[in-house]
Order: sequence, then structure tokens, then C-alpha cells
Amino acid sequence: RSSSPPFYADADELEPGIAPPGSSSTCAADMSCPAPMYLQDGEYLGTYSNDATVAPISAGEDNFGLDDYEPKFFHPIPEWSSYGPFSISLKFD
Repeated sequence: RSSSPPFYADADELEPGIAPPGSSSTCAADMSCPAPMYLQDGEYLGTYSNDATVAPISAGEDNFGLDDYEPKFFHPIPEWSSYGPFSISLKFD
């Protein structure tokens, strides 16, 4: 078994302000890089969008909903059913 870190250990996350590795895209300048969009009970939780089927396309927004979505996973599991379904949309273009 290797003692080296996993291949993804130093990988950038998908965020509106981070251009994909090896890309010549300027998406980081206007916060339009591909990023997951977090939804709860069918409602989008963020303000960033690169997918008009989820929310109007944005520029200069970096809230893709994770900060609203993730903390709920620390709540007691029985509470989760009252939140409705959790889902994620990703348009990587």
C-alpha cells in the first residue's frame, strides 16, 4: 500500500472563482467557472449560476449554496426528512 497522499489531495475544488486545471478560461475573473449548485427541497440555495435551468445565469457571485446545505448534515438524522430532498446540479461546460 502506498504512503503517498491520494491523487486528489492537492486538487482544486469546483468553485465559481477557480478555473479548471489546464484551462485557458477566464471564468475566474467573473466567477462563472463550473461549480456544483446545491438545492434543498427543489429550491436552489445559492446566488451563483452557470445553468439557466436551475437559476438565472450570474456574474460576480460565489455563493453556490454549499454554505447553506452542508451544515444541515450535522443535524440529527431524524430532522433530515423535514428538510425535503437534497440534490446537486452541475453543468461543466
